Amino acid sequence: MSDTVKFDADKCVNSFASAVGNGAKMTEHFVAALNYVIAERDTTVITRLYQRTKARKDDKIAGLILSTFGKVFVGAKATKKNGKLVGIKIAGAALSNAAVKALHDLDADGASMRGPKFAKAFRADKDTPAFDAQKAAERFIKSHPTVNELEAMIAALQAKRPEAKPNEAVVDDRMVEAPHVPVIPQPAPTMHFAAA
Repeated sequence: MSDTVKFDADKCVNSFASAVGNGAKMTEHFVAALNYVIAERDTTVITRLYQRTKARKDDKIAGLILSTFGKVFVGAKATKKNGKLVGIKIAGAALSNAAVKALHDLDADGASMRGPKFAKAFRADKDTPAFDAQKAAERFIKSHPTVNELEAMIAALQAKRPEAKPNEAVVDDRMVEAPHVPVIPQPAPTMHFAAA
């Protein structure tokens, strides 16, 4: 930080917490806190912003604080104790200049931390669960219990096979086709040559 202007973490946290109705002011104070973290490598102020936000039960902003911080410091690790955030570690995390620039641009535009521009720029990544064919089949049979409906679905899926994307990894589905049959590894075939 500059020698002439000293960052006041308490004032920043209090100003952020009192700017509940003014999302642009929240963005301004969040950017100031983040600039401090970048300069001093001290994440306490972000932890405190998160804790104050959680205390007033503003889960949307609390989540946005962590997801935004995680996009600025890629690889940052949140430390929790009894389910509550007690710190954020940035050792080994990489600073994303693109995320910092995006955040500064939002602040310069007066974008609200509660608004769609901010949410779009720093939306939390959602984990897409892996496809579970067994559960999908169970749901289908529950809602379409007849053999005719099952056969129609199988035919429709087979017709769509050419449009499907190729697999990224090879999946061993032998147990899905015949779960009651044990898979026994077979030795490699040997070749015998007849003498000429």
